[in-house]
Amino acid sequence: MGLAAVVRRAQKGEERMTTPSHTTVSSIAPSPAERSSPVHTEAADYDVVVVGASFAGLSFAGGAAARGLRTLVLERDAEVGRVVRTTGVLFSDVLDVLDVPERYLMNAVRRIRLRPPNHEPIEISAAAHRFYMADVTGLLRWMAEQARAHGAELRAGAPFLDAAPEAGGQRLRVTFGADGARALGNSVTARYLIGADGARSRVAQVMGLDTNTHLLAGAEWLVEGATIPRDTFHLVMDHALAPGYCVWLAPHGDELAAFGVAGHLRAFSPSETLRIAQGAFADVADLSGLRVVERKAGVIPVGGRLKRVHRDDARGRALLLGDAAGLCGAATGGGIYPALISGRLAAHAVANAVLDDVPGAVPAYLANLSQAGRLGHYLKIEVWLRWVLDRMASNADLSVFYGLLGTTEGRAVLQRTLLETPIVNMDSGFFGMLRSLLGHHPRVYGSVFRGALRRVTARA
Repeated sequence: MGLAAVVRRAQKGEERMTTPSHTTVSSIAPSPAERSSPVHTEAADYDVVVVGASFAGLSFAGGAAARGLRTLVLERDAEVGRVVRTTGVLFSDVLDVLDVPERYLMNAVRRIRLRPPNHEPIEISAAAHRFYMADVTGLLRWMAEQARAHGAELRAGAPFLDAAPEAGGQRLRVTFGADGARALGNSVTARYLIGADGARSRVAQVMGLDTNTHLLAGAEWLVEGATIPRDTFHLVMDHALAPGYCVWLAPHGDELAAFGVAGHLRAFSPSETLRIAQGAFADVADLSGLRVVERKAGVIPVGGRLKRVHRDDARGRALLLGDAAGLCGAATGGGIYPALISGRLAAHAVANAVLDDVPGAVPAYLANLSQAGRLGHYLKIEVWLRWVLDRMASNADLSVFYGLLGTTEGRAVLQRTLLETPIVNMDSGFFGMLRSLLGHHPRVYGSVFRGALRRVTARA
């Protein structure tokens, strides 16, 4: 459940930074000289400028620098990880892509408890660790240090402003602010511009690439005073509280809990839902005395993979990654796994294009990305589930859908999909399970639903 977030102090409304004790902040924050001195010299020429120091941007930057590209990362926030833009749920599949240090894996989630309207809770569990709640701030700062160790440069407090072609499109003049201010004054040139700047990408807008239009609105509070099992993720499905998605309560380390909600943009008020939804978990924990430590709010791209995410012409050379490219689970909002894979593979492709003039290197990366780590199958399943969720117009619809998943066959589908099947093994077998499930309950959905399922599974 990925969230573009603005973190503020719970009582004062000030921007708040989470600083785990194991994180060395000074190594990631810019020095006074880095913050204040304009960058506009003949030497300020880079092979690539990466906008955004989150999972996609840092994955790309480390790989690009390691392959010999002179790499600059621009991060709008004053420090990497200061504003966390994800809930921090890591599929264990991430460990196949990134060797995450154990200190950043806080809670191993082995159990999911889902409560639909008018039904008993549906609970599934496994002995193996399928998900982790991660220390995102610490993990991003560690990734930033890894990228720097490979030779990447990083400027924090440097919001991207604009990019204009020079030398017939062979280079881009990239301008950015300083100390978080959006005033012109800093610029460098780059042969490639990488937009890893989130669901509402400024790079996409400036470079005339596709932008996300199908978004969920979300909010999350990190709270004290909620005593819940440290290995269980709780979900409440309620159309009135969260149209199109759910309310969740999950462990966050040893003492905190993540209490969040997401749903269709402009169809509800996330913050209002969190104020009134505490009773939805009355059978799990008493939330009446909770204290809010952090607040997050933002949007999640759920429209699927965008088509026009790359250009290489007289306007310049640019590529979108991660949420900016729509590479996010359309149903769950999970974007870390796609971000890491796309970042690493794109770094290889851009290095080939820039350093060795390999023709078609980046288009080939885009054409083959869906085959990497079964990413295409995973995203296809997510898009289909999003189609279903978007058509749940009431609690009565949700009751029918989750009533189906509450059957013996339905629980088996949930168990295999959420807890047993790694992303690299996701394939058309998922739709085969759904066909079998509907075969046992043929009256659950009408012809429109079954027709949509046939169209999707025919392409699987």
